[in-house]
Amino acid sequence: MAMKNKMILILGGSRSGKSEFAEKLMQRSTKKRKAYIATSPIYDDEMKYRVILHQKRRPSDWMTYEIMGEMREQISDILDKTDIILFDCITMYVNNILMKYIGDKTQDKPDSYEMKVFDTLNLDDLDVLTKALQKDLDFMFDAIDQRTEKDIIFVSDELGMGIVPANTMSRTYRDLVGFANQYIAKKSDAVYFSVAGIVTEIKSRGVEW
Repeated sequence: MAMKNKMILILGGSRSGKSEFAEKLMQRSTKKRKAYIATSPIYDDEMKYRVILHQKRRPSDWMTYEIMGEMREQISDILDKTDIILFDCITMYVNNILMKYIGDKTQDKPDSYEMKVFDTLNLDDLDVLTKALQKDLDFMFDAIDQRTEKDIIFVSDELGMGIVPANTMSRTYRDLVGFANQYIAKKSDAVYFSVAGIVTEIKSRGVEW
């Protein structure tokens, strides 16, 4: 009898220890073929520094896949070549989809238009982006469902616990990440929340509604 897949979501704020916890889960796994999906583009020296820190923590035998957009074109190939995957992180995956949408919307527009669109994204844009995100997530999880004995660890930020963002783009981003987190949490066997390096499993304690 084939063993089912196992999916884990690890949530937390910035510098909460969520990635370190996810990496320890990977290291402790007895599965042989380990892969790391990196989603963070390097925009500046600060981001470059953070990426280097993550790279230094990863064992050399982990396969690394850099995906700066939708997952649909690469997820099947990655699943076929690996047994356990650490996807770090959903937050930047959503960011990349949002930035591509803004780039496409402002293509052939004046430079000032791109800055303006940050505060002129509307409910129609949010609807289009949510549907596109759900379509890609559906594709990814359909691909996972077609395999067996795969472990997937997702890392994501919890963005909804602070003040309401001041501009439309940030609010759109928050809503999209919240949608993705809820979507993945429903699919996951376990959901962990990390605060100040202290990690608690929360899905088993949750209330269904």
